[in-house]
Amino acid sequence: MFTRQLSCLGLILGIMLQIPSVALPAEKEGVEEVSLPSTLVTEGATPATEVEGTFTLSKSPTEREYGFGLSSLQYAPVPSFGIKLAVPFAVRDPRDTKPTVGGIGDASLMAKYAPLILPAWQFALSGGLKMTFPTGSEPREFGGKWSLAPFLAAGKAFGPLSLQADVFYSWQLNRDARIPSETEGEESIRPEREQAVTANLAGTYAIIERLGLILELNSAIVIKGDEELKNRVQLYLTPGVSVEPAAGWNLRGGIQLPMTSAKEFDYNLIIILTKGF
Repeated sequence: MFTRQLSCLGLILGIMLQIPSVALPAEKEGVEEVSLPSTLVTEGATPATEVEGTFTLSKSPTEREYGFGLSSLQYAPVPSFGIKLAVPFAVRDPRDTKPTVGGIGDASLMAKYAPLILPAWQFALSGGLKMTFPTGSEPREFGGKWSLAPFLAAGKAFGPLSLQADVFYSWQLNRDARIPSETEGEESIRPEREQAVTANLAGTYAIIERLGLILELNSAIVIKGDEELKNRVQLYLTPGVSVEPAAGWNLRGGIQLPMTSAKEFDYNLIIILTKGF
């Protein structure tokens, strides 16, 4: 199943790479930039200069979690390169007797480089590296993980319709705290360092100039780590809507719904406000 997932994403990216070779009307040669709309979960294919805030509400059988914070403080000095900082904050509300807790999550820093930007074809291909820092509290389950995640992203616009896709492979570098053994006299258990693959595909359609529809397919598979999710494909469908209330501003929202029995939550509500520069 894992091989099939990567093969499907490879096929999508392969098809998108072939799209620029298709002849397009001559008037499009005057376009100066690749214009791809904002997404919900899928990483954008082009670097940008922007500030972005996100609110999420997810529900699982054991708890509700509210997330908000700076999901993107991004600066692109040139069209082909950008640096993005994300600083999350979360509030966990367990269903059992534990109290509600809040705190900062694991911050991340991403470097994105787009070696292929073709304005005439409205196509972009980028890649880079995301580093996550253990700024969150591990005992409170807000993270505490140090990880690296190389990635690829691609996007293509077809007039009012656009497609964007990404794939990440993350490695946890530090070890979690030992889990005490339930049997007296036995040594505590050291969890595996997590490794996971995530892949996303987003389609957006502009109904009118400032209003668009979003539909994403999000997937993840844990290679090492969580035993309940290990080697099981997670699929989520994320419908949403995007509006531009003013020039440079974008407000979008959607709900992430699991399509498989392997899942991290029952649903995840996402609201994002972005200011581009």
